[in-house]
Amino acid sequence: MSYFEKANESYNTQDYKRAISLYQKAVENKDNEAASMYNAAVCFIKLKQYEKALPLLKSALLQKRDSKYFFNLGYCYAMLKDNKKALIYFNTAWALDNNDKDCEKAIDLIIKNYAKKP
Repeated sequence: MSYFEKANESYNTQDYKRAISLYQKAVENKDNEAASMYNAAVCFIKLKQYEKALPLLKSALLQKRDSKYFFNLGYCYAMLKDNKKALIYFNTAWALDNNDKDCEKAIDLIIKNYAKKP
């Protein structure tokens, strides 16, 4: 069984710290690199460690442009209260997949918050 598969098992049992370690080993072994980085980032998001998720998501994007990668970057920036960057990444995700209703909702929410500010 590969590190990636073992990491997925840990993720599925919500053992996010172990999953992160195994995803990092998968990356080192060039085992599903983009997916391993993305999944490790999602583990950090689950642990509410958004700053640690950012570089992993950006590295994954260098290998694969995927709307969910951009969406999660937007989500991390929104959680870190950087609405400007969040909006950029949510918009990029939505441009890649304009059927993504979560992107649309996130964009609308940020825009409404901007409209409320004096």
